Amino acid sequence: MLSASQLANRLARDAEAVCRHDLSPARRAGNYWIVGAIANRSDKSLYVHLSGPRAGRSTDAATDEYGDLLDLAREACGWSTVSTQQNVSTRGIS
Repeated sequence: MLSASQLANRLARDAEAVCRHDLSPARRAGNYWIVGAIANRSDKSLYVHLSGPRAGRSTDAATDEYGDLLDLAREACGWSTVSTQQNVSTRGIS
């Protein structure tokens, strides 16, 4: 099994596709994927960098929380860290 860091890096390589699949409804705005929040707030404060050196990194401007796509998957699904790694690994990430 890949480490959490390796999985996060692989998710970041295709950040927009991951966001379109897992963080919808939302929209692209420039280099960001704009989402309400994992808690489904309507304030659109959560965003994910889609490319560049911060690709796959997320920030919630309302709460000052940040992380990566792996963190968002864990939080959205309520999984433990190990469960997140196992579930994401089985999705065929290359």
